[in-house]
Amino acid sequence: MKTVIVTGGGAGIGRETAKLFARGGDRVVIADIDLTAAEDVAIEIIADGGVAVAYKLDVSNEEQWEQFGAWIAAEFGAPNVLVNNAGIMDLGGFLEMSAAQWQRTIDIDLMSVVYGSRVFAKQMIDAGVRGHIVNISSVAAFFPSKLEPAYGVAKAAVLVATQSLRVELAQYGIGVTAIAPGAIRTDLIAHGNRAGLSREAEQDWSAKASAAQRLAFAGPDKVARVIHRSVRRNWAIVPVNPEAWSMYFLFRLSPDLVRIGLGILSFERAEALLARFSPLIDRLAAVK
Repeated sequence: MKTVIVTGGGAGIGRETAKLFARGGDRVVIADIDLTAAEDVAIEIIADGGVAVAYKLDVSNEEQWEQFGAWIAAEFGAPNVLVNNAGIMDLGGFLEMSAAQWQRTIDIDLMSVVYGSRVFAKQMIDAGVRGHIVNISSVAAFFPSKLEPAYGVAKAAVLVATQSLRVELAQYGIGVTAIAPGAIRTDLIAHGNRAGLSREAEQDWSAKASAAQRLAFAGPDKVARVIHRSVRRNWAIVPVNPEAWSMYFLFRLSPDLVRIGLGILSFERAEALLARFSPLIDRLAAVK
């Protein structure tokens, strides 16, 4: 039985990914800072006849990664698949976000990938496991925007780090893939912060933006299927959804055009659109 580790496995893309691998007969380790959420997913998988274990992990903490790695090695041996999925998306302009907010994004979205990949790539190499590492990047890696620069910086770094790791691990038969989802129906915005607002205004913004995100065409199960196929086929970079593919190719074709086009985006325009379509968003969200 293969061992598959999924971080941020308590909800969204991580939850669907864990369930999909479990249905294929793999043992799934669901790592999440929210242990209750991870345990709920594990219980659901076990009830469906699968094998799953929940583990509490703060992915921004290198020491916890080392402890997690030691536990995995003792319990199951080197894993076959690592899916670095855990992440946050804090919104705010480059200058609006404090240094602490920038650091939080980098620690969770980027350094977690570094920590996890280092720990488990070493285990795979030492054990001779021809495994696979999947890192979740984002369309934001090709999306220079005033709305979420810290998130975009972190996800662009994940993209490049993944490709560097892919080159380095190829000699060991270990595959590495970067997944770049577009708009997906998750609670990513709901769990993030919006810089530059009062607490009350931030809560209002988050509620409206989260409702709009839940109207996205694709659900987390679509990303899970792409992750699963990427492990089998060892793809290098995989955008998910038409908007992600379009931005991927457009940014490669003309970065200037992308920057000019995205330059019209602003929180003022976004807030105006949310306010204008809020009744419709609320109705559609209620239907879904």
